[in-house]
Amino acid sequence: MTYDLTILVPVHNEEATLLVLLEKLAKIKLDKKAELIIVNDGSADSSQTIINKWAKTKPAAFDVRIVEHKKNRGKGAGIQTALELAKGKYFVIQDADLEYDPAEIPKLLKAALATDAPVIYGSRFLGSIRNMPRPNYYANRSYNILIRVLYNVKMTDMHTCYKMIQTDLFRDLKIHSDGFGYAPEVISKLLKRKIPIKEIPISFNGRTAEEGKHINTRDGIECLLQMLKYRFTR
Repeated sequence: MTYDLTILVPVHNEEATLLVLLEKLAKIKLDKKAELIIVNDGSADSSQTIINKWAKTKPAAFDVRIVEHKKNRGKGAGIQTALELAKGKYFVIQDADLEYDPAEIPKLLKAALATDAPVIYGSRFLGSIRNMPRPNYYANRSYNILIRVLYNVKMTDMHTCYKMIQTDLFRDLKIHSDGFGYAPEVISKLLKRKIPIKEIPISFNGRTAEEGKHINTRDGIECLLQMLKYRFTR
């Protein structure tokens, strides 16, 4: 069976928010059944138990596939695993925290299908932002400026989680980054191919490290290095 959309939920120690997120996903309104791939990336908490119990409810909106990495390999590795399995025309990532609202996904898909766009990015900076720490805010702004300098392309939110990309194209990018470096790798490879990226507004409600946010200063530095690496290497 093929689908209009494959949604990946990468999970690493998300027991505090995971069930709420999955229940929100189950309520989204799509014209056709979608594929949901949940990749538990070596969680040491009760995330796998929550996933298994929720999947037994057989959510009507999705055909559900569950994959478990025995060891934590990183978000990029979870994307690579899901891309090998995905059967949707489009592929999008939904983080297991509650920073991004799954109710936005149908809007992204509608925009993609209406124009057969290869790539749709959900932009927090075109929409609304709540509770984003100032260092994260300015870091994201800096990434967008650097993208413009490197590629002469205006992007308002290159580091958004909501990247809806045609699955065959996403696979063909051959992503190698296992961690958060996947984001600059993806956009760099798209822009070097001159693939148009359409941005539409989304909402964002940030969380802190104390609340379980995984990305940190080291990941921010890796992002900058990856952007430079992929701009100036083949």
